[in-house]
Amino acid sequence: MSQELIIGLTEHRTFGLLFQAFLIEKKVSFYTIVKMVKQRDISSLQLDAEQAELVKLVEQYSDEKLVQKFSKKKENSKFFQQLDPDLFENHISPYIDKYLGRIIHLLMNGNTRLFYKQAKYSNLYEEDLIEVTDVFTEAHFCFNRTSEGTHYNLELSFKNKTLPLLHKQITVVTNEPGAFLHQSKLYVFEKLSAKKLLPFLEKESIFIPSQVEEKYYKTFVLNTLRDFPVKASGFSISEGNADKQALLSLEPNLRMEAVLMPRFRYGANEYLANSRSTILVDFEVKNGQYHFQKIKRDQLWEQAKIQFLTDLQLKEENGSFSPKGMDLLNEKDRLYEMINWLNRNKQKLEEAGFEFTQNRLDRVYSTDHQNLEIEIKEGEDWFDIYGNVQFGEFLIPFIKLKRNILGGIREFELPNGEIAILPKEWFAEYSDIIPFAKTEGHSLRLKKHHYQLLQKRLKGIDKSFFNRLQEIGNKAGQKVVVPTNLQAKLRSYQHEGFSWMYNLYENQFGGCLADDMGLGKTLQTLTLLLKLKRLKRTIEIPDFDSDSSQGNLFATEQSNDSEQPEEKEKQQSASLIVMPTSLLHNWNNEIQKFTPSLKVYKHFGLQRKKTGSFRSLANYYDIIITSYGTIRNDFEMMKDIEFFYVILDESQYIKNPGSKTYQTISQVKAKHRLVLTGTPIENSLSDLWAQINFVNKGLLGNLAYFKREFITPIEKKNDPEKQQKLQTLIRPFVLRRTKEQVVDDLPPVTEQIRYCGMAREQKRIYEEEKSAIRNSILENIEQEGVEKSAFVVLQGLTKLRQLANHPSMLQGTDETESGKFDEILDTLESLIAEKHKVLIFSSFVKHLELVKAQLEERKWKYSLLTGQTANREDVIKSFQDDPNNRVFLISLKAGGVGLNLTSADYVFIIDPWWNPAAEMQAIARAHRIGQNKKVMVYRFITEGSIEEKILQLQDRKSSLAEKFINSNNPFKAITKDEILNLFS
Repeated sequence: MSQELIIGLTEHRTFGLLFQAFLIEKKVSFYTIVKMVKQRDISSLQLDAEQAELVKLVEQYSDEKLVQKFSKKKENSKFFQQLDPDLFENHISPYIDKYLGRIIHLLMNGNTRLFYKQAKYSNLYEEDLIEVTDVFTEAHFCFNRTSEGTHYNLELSFKNKTLPLLHKQITVVTNEPGAFLHQSKLYVFEKLSAKKLLPFLEKESIFIPSQVEEKYYKTFVLNTLRDFPVKASGFSISEGNADKQALLSLEPNLRMEAVLMPRFRYGANEYLANSRSTILVDFEVKNGQYHFQKIKRDQLWEQAKIQFLTDLQLKEENGSFSPKGMDLLNEKDRLYEMINWLNRNKQKLEEAGFEFTQNRLDRVYSTDHQNLEIEIKEGEDWFDIYGNVQFGEFLIPFIKLKRNILGGIREFELPNGEIAILPKEWFAEYSDIIPFAKTEGHSLRLKKHHYQLLQKRLKGIDKSFFNRLQEIGNKAGQKVVVPTNLQAKLRSYQHEGFSWMYNLYENQFGGCLADDMGLGKTLQTLTLLLKLKRLKRTIEIPDFDSDSSQGNLFATEQSNDSEQPEEKEKQQSASLIVMPTSLLHNWNNEIQKFTPSLKVYKHFGLQRKKTGSFRSLANYYDIIITSYGTIRNDFEMMKDIEFFYVILDESQYIKNPGSKTYQTISQVKAKHRLVLTGTPIENSLSDLWAQINFVNKGLLGNLAYFKREFITPIEKKNDPEKQQKLQTLIRPFVLRRTKEQVVDDLPPVTEQIRYCGMAREQKRIYEEEKSAIRNSILENIEQEGVEKSAFVVLQGLTKLRQLANHPSMLQGTDETESGKFDEILDTLESLIAEKHKVLIFSSFVKHLELVKAQLEERKWKYSLLTGQTANREDVIKSFQDDPNNRVFLISLKAGGVGLNLTSADYVFIIDPWWNPAAEMQAIARAHRIGQNKKVMVYRFITEGSIEEKILQLQDRKSSLAEKFINSNNPFKAITKDEILNLFS
């Protein structure tokens, strides 16, 4: 059985003759059609590459494909019945012709046979075979111009033999390019449209009268000369060369996007680079004579120009070019980037022979080369930034661009009216600097504490100075020798902190030491002041009231510095240290303990001096300690004194820039400034601004700028770029070490919230009780007022907390299920199986008793510590030492202090309370020095309950939570709405 794939030329019910693929089988005297072949059959029929391509092309105009591409309703029958003639003529027919033409070209050069197949017949015969010509049919256009007009006819030839058209029977198969069937042979044109043949089937020639022939020659004849061979009589045709010029135009495309459009000029005529014609034709009439000049385009020259554009990393689309990576830009940004590309590459284009123009733009843009030259000169504690920008022939001072850089305005008008577009790189490079710089004549002045912003611009800067500053920023400065008369031995990290502060002093910078509480910020600061102590001379006793005891104060607090020589010379004023009142005595004790050679004056309390010369005190003492409240009251006494250092301890006290404390402290004069805090940011980044602005004024700009540039993007949008920018600015001036960083044997704590759904019955009981409590409270408040309703409110809160834990805590039965309780037991079971030890904390002993009952039922060994536990030490020892004792149940009150339970590596907090500090104490029971395991903390929270309210209040440190934490009677300050919201 011999089967063959063939192409059949068959009649379509709507579109006329089309090619289809068939599988035929040879019989004795004919062929029978086995099946119509579809794309899905290619593999099973094992078709070769040519056959497979033919089948794919045929399928492109199947009914299904045409409906899918051209019908909105996608319904076959209605589409073909209601076919729009305009849609068919202008869209569908050219689409089909495209694929028919590709099939014909494969048939011309391939081995697949073509048959004519009549519709509804399933047999083919040898006489149905169509010969596909293997070369193109040629066409010559003949024009004979006489005094009366012009005769035009068409001559066809195939392999040098004439093909007459007059009165011949031909069948057009495709129009563009043309192919026609004549006497079982398919003739194919390379370019000619088959429509051009039709007039000459009925007559030998077409006559164009002389009155209209000039227009005819300018259009039809000119276009024909460009694309086809022409036999001319009565007019002349010459071939020659013309001067040529490559052109590149900046202009909008049809989508109004800025593009670069290449053209080529030959003589006086311009042509788009992507026009298909290889011949350019020029027409002229001289003394009644028609003359055409044919110029052959220099394709190698044009290709070289286009290749040059491609080599400049331009991307081509529909004949126009644009730099890569511009697809997602909006209309304006695309134009700007195009112009900046020209600024960088115009000289290369001109050197390569391109002539540049701008077309259809609303303004004239400067495309000349741009160059920015910046010079930085170092001052005493500032940098002066000088610069000039070259825009072609114009030299503009860089300072003139300040408004543009600050406002993000890329357009800058040049003296000749052209618009220069500032490169994005200039904004990226200088928009960080300019907001902090002040105009000084023809320069921008930047304080030295902004040196980080200049790290890529070292021209004019002492590199050794810059490297030294970089070492401070990286906390890698040289270790400074500790004073020999320091009465303490510094730990390694304390030595590092002291050295860092000393290096800041050497470079006239302020700083923020933000170590965790307990790491010795006071000791590091006193070491610095001891190091910097200068020799002083004895001066008069301060000029206070004659009956005061200040003289005795001086006598009792004289320095015992044995290193002080007989010749004394004052070189510096005292350092003022400001702190909360509670720390005054601690600072005084630390000074006496670690640096007794530093003379200290305690300016606080009722006994402090309120009149007389404070300057004498500042001249005599090394250190003056005072409180924030005192300095607010006594600022007038010291406002004219320039202290050596002003140091703020617990500097978060000045976190509010609008407070009187901040405003007063900011006015204190000092050569140097430091702040000490364990929590530089408590609530908002504005806390940080206040403290950093105090030590290095202007480092973060003014508050409005800081809010716009950092607070809003970081706190509301979590912008990583702004976070990095802020870190870059403050990094050199903030040193923070946590306990985890400096105590190697203290592992980190990981915390996780476990949300638990209520059981169905639990939720019903909870909602009923909540509603009843709310109504009761509302009634009580109406009758008694908020303050006298305290007991009712607290009782209601406690009931809801108990129900969120387990309904049996109120009902006295354990028959009702609890979602949280089940979750606790499931998690506990997994951890015990993995040999972990767990601390379980609750503020309800009854809750612990419920857990205890389950532990006993499952025969899990445990310890229990409540207020009633008598053998406290034995219970703790059992848990710490017994590897089988894996659970320790602890009430929050009983476990608040005095516990060291480092054998545990998991902590369960199974019911939250308002104050997170109590929970942190619980975590600290496992997270102590000596712990060698990571500690995981699980907080179990019942969803949709009062516990979620508590958690929200903890998270946002709400004013309501503060009322419950810090007030003996919170109901004096709480409102009715706040109470009811808890029970909403």
